[in-house]
Amino acid sequence: MKSIRIVIADDEPLARENMKDLLQRYPEVVIVGEAGTVDEARKVLRKTRPDAVFLDIQMPGGTGFDVLAGLDQPFQVVFVTAYDEYAVRAFQVNAVDYLLKPIDRDLLARAVAKLTDGNSLVFRGQLHEGPDALPFRLDDDVLVNEKGRYFFVPLRTVYAIRAYRNYTEALVSQNQTYLFRQNLKSWHARLPAPPFLRLDRSLIINTDQVIGWQSRERGLEVLFQGGAASLALGRAASERFKKSFAEQPSVAREHPAPGIQPRLT
Repeated sequence: MKSIRIVIADDEPLARENMKDLLQRYPEVVIVGEAGTVDEARKVLRKTRPDAVFLDIQMPGGTGFDVLAGLDQPFQVVFVTAYDEYAVRAFQVNAVDYLLKPIDRDLLARAVAKLTDGNSLVFRGQLHEGPDALPFRLDDDVLVNEKGRYFFVPLRTVYAIRAYRNYTEALVSQNQTYLFRQNLKSWHARLPAPPFLRLDRSLIINTDQVIGWQSRERGLEVLFQGGAASLALGRAASERFKKSFAEQPSVAREHPAPGIQPRLT
């Protein structure tokens, strides 16, 4: 039987003891370390180089995501959380493996089985994309990795997603850009439509964020809420864009700058 070396990181000693007791029923599991803070967890993970870690989200000195920042070794991760149902949804849609406290024995058995066969989440500095990932809802959050710092961004604040070399960029209304490994086709399959509209092979926009557009020599320039940078569209993408808004005529929500066609909502 294949063995798997595991670290338990949780700030509550009783929670660590409980997890160890639960894992004793699995002969394939070898516990090689434990930690109670973010700094301790980093040190133990670097020292033991385990196959997997059961990682608490809320810990002294930061979060479970902070533990992963700057660690270059690949290992499987199962987050352990006491978060409510809304927060757990963020784990589900981002295909992040997790266990909810108090630990359910059947769900733990499933997690161990996934660790043993290598199908659990492996953090290599990129958002995991797998068959367990659910379609996004507009009120969901997207897990972002920015130079080893992991956090969630509300999907509704993303005004565009565009292809960038072998990656994609998510453009957020505060004029921030986040890089993802997923291709545009993968995003398109999971994003709610509307409001997300795929215009061509390289661009998806969030029509809820559009406030207006103006003509340019070879297409349109689209403007977005919150002072986000405008995007230039080619002729084919411009036609798809105009057709989409023409199919939803109403009253202009916001009057744009002179010379700019208002968005109809």
